[in-house]
Amino acid sequence: MNMPQHLSKSRRVAQRPKAGRPFASMAPLRPRSMLFTLYGDYAFPHRQDVWLGSLVRIADVLGITAVAVRSAVARLARERWLVVRKSANRSHYALSARGQTLIEEGTRRIYRADGEVWDGQWFMLTYSIPEGERTKRDRIRKRLAFLGFGSMGGGVHIAARAVADDVERLLQTQGAAQFARTFHARTASGSDHDVVEQCWDLPRIAQEYRRFIEHYRPLCRRAARLHQRGRLKDAHAFALRFALTHDFRRFPFIDPDLPHALLPSGWPGTVARRLFNDYHGMLAPAAERFFASATR
Repeated sequence: MNMPQHLSKSRRVAQRPKAGRPFASMAPLRPRSMLFTLYGDYAFPHRQDVWLGSLVRIADVLGITAVAVRSAVARLARERWLVVRKSANRSHYALSARGQTLIEEGTRRIYRADGEVWDGQWFMLTYSIPEGERTKRDRIRKRLAFLGFGSMGGGVHIAARAVADDVERLLQTQGAAQFARTFHARTASGSDHDVVEQCWDLPRIAQEYRRFIEHYRPLCRRAARLHQRGRLKDAHAFALRFALTHDFRRFPFIDPDLPHALLPSGWPGTVARRLFNDYHGMLAPAAERFFASATR
């Protein structure tokens, strides 16, 4: 980071991006979300646990207080998303098996390759869960949205992706397999685009993608120019890449990830994904150096 050697390690790590370089995320960066992004993008790929003090240092760079991050870590540990390893008087945290599964599923959606060819078949799920288990029903509905399902009403959900294994795992985990049936189907009347219009609000999703592009394209281009001149600081690269990932990882929760054949022409999600992939990769070396220095 080109900081003087006489400065302490904690001082180097806590350096904030300079004023005038607004690498802020679009959505508020809350402690819980910050931790999931940090583990998903940095710690888990290296199968690394992280000392609580290092989490506090990194959170400070991102504008989150020590009290807030300590509270969030404790809560995630209670909820079994994180596990703790004690070493002397230090607490190191890693993703639990449950947390790893969540991150792996999210990673598949966020970093998937473009160009899926659709075979024209819909994956259909029907279920009827008793009224007394409304909480379970709500959890399943939210999870189905993440898996790319849209609702046709009456407990019928439909997806255009190969999700049979994910659905089976979801139903087994929630103890709802006995209430559900799955099918493969093709549209017999109307068109597949009519189905899309019924199940998903693509104009709203497109608007969110355009906002993402408008926010990050100038920031990333500026960072690229600094990078080319050798003037992009590791802390700045980390902050921008973190914000980029934080905002892009919202899309699997609202975008069903439809194949190109079902999308309108000029779909902005394609441009947004390309922007994310290009700059996420460009910023990686400097951001990884910063993370390594913060967790050393």
